[in-house]
Amino acid sequence: MKLARYIFLFIFIGIWAIGTSTELTKWAAEPGLVHDSYRYGDLYRLSNLKDFKDPRIPCPPYRPMDSYGTTKPVHLYIVGDSFTEADRIGQGNFAAQRYLYTHWSQTLHIKPDTTAINILILETVERHFREKFTHHPIQNILPDSATFVGAYPNTPMNRLDDLFRASSTEGRLDQLLFQNSLFLTLKEWKAQFNLRVFGRTTPEVTLVNQGEDIVYYMDTDTPNITSSFTDLSQAEVDSIVGHLNESKALLEKMGFDRVILSVIPNKVSVLMPTYGDYNQLITRTVQHPLLQMEAIDVLEDFRKSPENPYLKGDSHWTCQGQKIWVDKANQYIYSWVHEPAQDGS
Repeated sequence: MKLARYIFLFIFIGIWAIGTSTELTKWAAEPGLVHDSYRYGDLYRLSNLKDFKDPRIPCPPYRPMDSYGTTKPVHLYIVGDSFTEADRIGQGNFAAQRYLYTHWSQTLHIKPDTTAINILILETVERHFREKFTHHPIQNILPDSATFVGAYPNTPMNRLDDLFRASSTEGRLDQLLFQNSLFLTLKEWKAQFNLRVFGRTTPEVTLVNQGEDIVYYMDTDTPNITSSFTDLSQAEVDSIVGHLNESKALLEKMGFDRVILSVIPNKVSVLMPTYGDYNQLITRTVQHPLLQMEAIDVLEDFRKSPENPYLKGDSHWTCQGQKIWVDKANQYIYSWVHEPAQDGS
């Protein structure tokens, strides 16, 4: 019994250590002790509905044109969210001599190279677009003496906070204890039982199109401004456009030659815009007569795509959807570097 107590003690110490350490979690993932909780899609992770279990498949290598045929190099900057994170989009997707990605939660310190064509894409998913520009212009790009992305401070106090932050620890423990095949099967049984017997799923997802598709609850939860179906007044659209124009002027003053907006549609906006009274946020913004910023608009491209632009068990795009966006971005960049905009455009 004493030996058994020591064995259990060491097991629990190991579990606790992995749960509080990113480095140990990575180490435990190598032999398969820890599983990526997003490997079947973020919506499957929330719902555990087997019909939406969608194993992640890497997109094939993307080969844009070697260059745009310009005498100046192209420097491309993206401020974006999870759609343009490094595991989905990278320098290899663009014919740019320099590429730098900054998440909206970070700060881009910028000193543009005056010998290059400096292009900035502001990418945001539809559900978070209003909160970024309704009340103020862009705030996370600053002129500086050098170009770099402001990282989360790695101070001893922050490391200590991370060690005991509940959400981070819970996530690591979930990956260690509950993301293996056995527990996922049990979760799927429970989720299927609740759906068939009680007609309900976790409140974090919404089933649409007679249960054929699954979307994130923030896309359909109409009391919140993240939803595609929340009331949107013309005054708010005017405010968004005004702040976009103000952002463009500020960014050009910092040294950017081109600034472009890209609002990635909510999944429900493409797959089932009739779920409610669609507020037309993207269209009303990009077609606004006073908007002075170029826009990559893929809403209709996604709706007309012969292949589903969104993953079955995830809120993000498929390789086909990603390619539609990347091709359109490259087409815009190509047209810009060969046809400079006139003042005031």
